[in-house]
Amino acid sequence: MTLRILYVEDNPLVREVTSELLAQDRREVVARATAEEALDIFRENAFDVVITDVSLPVMSGLDLARSLLALKPDVPIILASGYALNSVVQNLGPNVRTIVKPFVAGEIDSLITDLCAAGAS
Repeated sequence: MTLRILYVEDNPLVREVTSELLAQDRREVVARATAEEALDIFRENAFDVVITDVSLPVMSGLDLARSLLALKPDVPIILASGYALNSVVQNLGPNVRTIVKPFVAGEIDSLITDLCAAGAS
């Protein structure tokens, strides 16, 4: 089974490097630069997990997470930020987690595995 990841990052270099980091065996990464683009593609496609930067132009990653959860309440979401956000996301539910940037491959892989395993149970 292929894990479909929607990755949202406005910095082109970070988006490209992180997309390559995420694209391992049995993973398909669809990357977008804005929350609005991500929301559009999310409405039309199925994704197993969404990873989004918090600081995005126009619509923030937090607002994107709220919109995605309104469409699909059980979608696993990882919010990436240079700042700790745990208290901010507590009210978004158990399928929303945070990771502090810059992160390494092992950190994001563990988070993806934990979230997808929790969603499967």
